[in-house]
Amino acid sequence: MTTKGKLFFTLLILGALSFGAYRWRDQLAPSSKMSTSQSVDPAALKKALAQPPASAQASADVTSKLLAGDKAASLVTDSTIPPVAGTSDYDKPLKNGKLVVQFPINVWPGWAPIIVANHGMEPSDESVFFKKYGFYVKLSIVDDPVKARDLFASGHSHVLWGTLDMMALFAPELVKDSRTIPVICQQVDWSGGGDGIVVRGDIKSINDFRITNGKRRKVVLAQNSPSHYLIMSLLLEAGIDPASVDFKWAGDAPSAAKIFVQDKSFDAFVGWSPDIYTVSDGVPGTRLVVSTASANHLIADVWAVRNDFYRDHPDIVANLTRGIFEGMDEVRKDPPTAAKFLAAAFNLPAGDCENMIGKDGGIATGDAHLANYRENVNFFLDPMNPASFEIVWNRASAIYKSLGAIDNQVSPAKVKAATILAKLSEEYKEVIDLSQPTFKPGALFKTAEATSAEILTKAIIVTFEPNTSNLNSNYDKSIPALLEEVGKMSGSFGNAYIVIEGNTDASRKGVVPADLVRSLSYERASAVKKALLEKYKFNPDKFKVIGNGWDNPLPGLTDSSNADNNKKNRRVEIKVFRLED
Repeated sequence: MTTKGKLFFTLLILGALSFGAYRWRDQLAPSSKMSTSQSVDPAALKKALAQPPASAQASADVTSKLLAGDKAASLVTDSTIPPVAGTSDYDKPLKNGKLVVQFPINVWPGWAPIIVANHGMEPSDESVFFKKYGFYVKLSIVDDPVKARDLFASGHSHVLWGTLDMMALFAPELVKDSRTIPVICQQVDWSGGGDGIVVRGDIKSINDFRITNGKRRKVVLAQNSPSHYLIMSLLLEAGIDPASVDFKWAGDAPSAAKIFVQDKSFDAFVGWSPDIYTVSDGVPGTRLVVSTASANHLIADVWAVRNDFYRDHPDIVANLTRGIFEGMDEVRKDPPTAAKFLAAAFNLPAGDCENMIGKDGGIATGDAHLANYRENVNFFLDPMNPASFEIVWNRASAIYKSLGAIDNQVSPAKVKAATILAKLSEEYKEVIDLSQPTFKPGALFKTAEATSAEILTKAIIVTFEPNTSNLNSNYDKSIPALLEEVGKMSGSFGNAYIVIEGNTDASRKGVVPADLVRSLSYERASAVKKALLEKYKFNPDKFKVIGNGWDNPLPGLTDSSNADNNKKNRRVEIKVFRLED
């Protein structure tokens, strides 16, 4: 069992019921508009994204170790996301004549910085917020996102927490009243392994979710949740129509895990730690095909304030941001002390909270990577960041709209408060980006040979002029869009290796020497890598280039006398591999 699993297993032994709502992700009710057979055209959705706006006994043993959850382990039907309960002016509680900011959070290590900065959950004279900035903060555990949203909409809380994809799901309702527009001020973390997909049988990568021998893969998960967003994102990257997957809905992620363990007809479930590790470690024939340890720039945790609060108290909002950054520094300086604060707040053992936070305070270990000032600037303000606020927001909005969960997409410009971070630039000019993994030169050459480490393959068609390896956008006008698409995918998989494979058709086989063709395919793949490095701030060691020549035709397209086959085989394939198998 992983350290993530130990945390929750200990909690289950202690009988702490509150942890059934860990990470809240699946508490949202699904939309009645979506049908499990609804087709989503990957090409059309890509275009939209480019626009701004085991034995029975073994099963029983594993099931007993899974998260309790608060839903029955049974499938559920579609239902309607509850409308916002109402809006009003926000509450203005005071302590010693000073405003008390109402800030709900959920049970998640990404909130360690604000808990540490506040010296606990209650308004405190010892908190950074009072001692340095003259206001109080009241933290409270509200794991149910719908309840958190309604408290926010009614004015009983000033702050809304959530993953950015869930903010995109809530936004269309909240922006109907100008007072409740969620003004997103800061990213607190990236999910760093807490979410994933566990499979059984012959599924080795995301590409294996295609219909095979007329069979649709059967997958159980919580609808309209970050789990749903995760698998949709990955299917679309692989060019798979989600309608070709047989989705079944569970009430929450813990029940999805139980259903998967108990019913072997399911090919996969989407959930989070510790269940994804407990099942893949404990149920024979299952494996974790992908997690946010590799796709570590897909799910971002953020917080937002009400628009009317932002208008009335811009200094408090800026100082909330400062205080959280200060708390982040304290977490990293002294993780054991931070874990004690977390333990008291969440009613968990301190040792388990140390595992949640990680030995380095959420840099490369723990359940979440805490996002410092420089990483926030990259996320909010860098237009060349392939995993920016806009890219995550637009992807989530387009996915939820395609599913029928929302009727319209809210522009990211309407909710993003980038000016706060911009004004803090001088204060934090020495802060460096700690989010980049270490890619070892040459390590990928071994990894790429291990097919078990492959996450997905993305095929793109880049048309080169005959016998050249130059990327000429005048010759192929789709090249800029294709490079952006590959760049975004490479950014989402920030903690993974990327292999770029050049392939040619075999129409000149027997006429042109094979080594020359292989060399040309290598040079073409190298041109794609070079263009990505010129546009984005990638580590060159993240990429490996391979030239296959005509040795790797697509299945069923080996007839080189067929012009259409040849066109499809003249392609570049992008493959994603985990850092470590």
